[in-house]
Amino acid sequence: CGRIFIPYHKSIDSLTLDVKSINVIHIPPRESYTIQAKVELSSADTVYFSPVDRIQSEKSIVMSPSLLHINNYTTYLEVYNPHDHTYTLPMNTLLGRVTHIPYEMHSCLLFDTYRETLSLSPQHHIFNTIELKQTPSETSNTIDKLITHIKNVQEQQQLRLILQQHMKIFDISKITQANTHIQHTINTGDSLPISSRPYPRTIEQRRELQDEIQKMIQTTHVKIFTQKSDY
Repeated sequence: CGRIFIPYHKSIDSLTLDVKSINVIHIPPRESYTIQAKVELSSADTVYFSPVDRIQSEKSIVMSPSLLHINNYTTYLEVYNPHDHTYTLPMNTLLGRVTHIPYEMHSCLLFDTYRETLSLSPQHHIFNTIELKQTPSETSNTIDKLITHIKNVQEQQQLRLILQQHMKIFDISKITQANTHIQHTINTGDSLPISSRPYPRTIEQRRELQDEIQKMIQTTHVKIFTQKSDY
């Protein structure tokens, strides 16, 4: 059999390939998604990813340069939504480009993203939330307990944000005073509270009142205390 020689691509170091999204992605506000993207390259241990600045400004998303691993024409990278509303990333969106890393350059991975993403389905995405680090208060812990039953992470974050914006209203750890300029509708001045003697009731009215009290006792709305005070 004869031999076949395949010429080596001498300009591989300067070759750039487009990186595009595979699925339609809905990124919650102020969160980052680890999404699956496609590259016209079958496999590569490490390539350098460079986001397109024009795409970031037009699409209102943030991506950072990173080292990617390519397997079966796919890779994974993070896209961050810096806004207060959910952003939808269309399918086949150009995210950036990858270039070959020469063998004389040494690099290392802080964590193996490829192994973690092997167990993910194409529709499964990893997302991270960026939050300000602060000491959790008792009110914050209460809010977290109140929203633990919400399974949808996006809805849970949105509700937590709303409650935290009005956290001061629910804080009962200290006494607060509301200073208002509202005047009373009736100007009572320094007059003493109005008092009057009990108005006498008829026998029928007293019987109706007693019947209502008995009903409330039977339905445990009120309780009768027979213990007398010594004072």
